[in-house]
Amino acid sequence: MGRFWIFIAAVLGALSVAAGAIGAHEVTADASRQAFASAALYHTLHALALLGVGVVLFISQGWRTRVGTIFLNLAALLFVVGIVLFSGGIYARHTEIFATPFGVVPAGGAALIGGWLAFAIGALGLRR
Repeated sequence: MGRFWIFIAAVLGALSVAAGAIGAHEVTADASRQAFASAALYHTLHALALLGVGVVLFISQGWRTRVGTIFLNLAALLFVVGIVLFSGGIYARHTEIFATPFGVVPAGGAALIGGWLAFAIGALGLRR
C-alpha cells in the first residue's frame, strides 16, 4: 500500500502547485486570493504528510504490527479526504465553481487532524 500512497501524494503535490498558480494568477479579489493561498498551503503540507506516511509504510514492511498498518493506512486516507474537503471546499467557494455545503471545510479540517492522530498511533505500531 505504501507505493499507492506515494503515488497519490505525488499527484496531490502536483495539483497543489497548480492550485497555487491559479490562486496567484486567476483569483482577483484579495480576500479570495488569501483564502486560496491558505488552502494551497494546507494542500501542499498534507500532500507531504501523505508522502511521509507512504514512505513509512513502504520501508516498514515486515516490522510493524497489524494495528500499526491499519492506523498508517487510516492516516493516509484521512489526509486525502481532508485535502479534498478542506482545500477543495475553499477552492470551490472562492472560485465560485459551486457553492460548498455548510460543514464541508470544517469536516475536512477534522479529517486532517484525524490523519495526524492516526499517523501518531500508527507510528507506535512500528517494531525494530
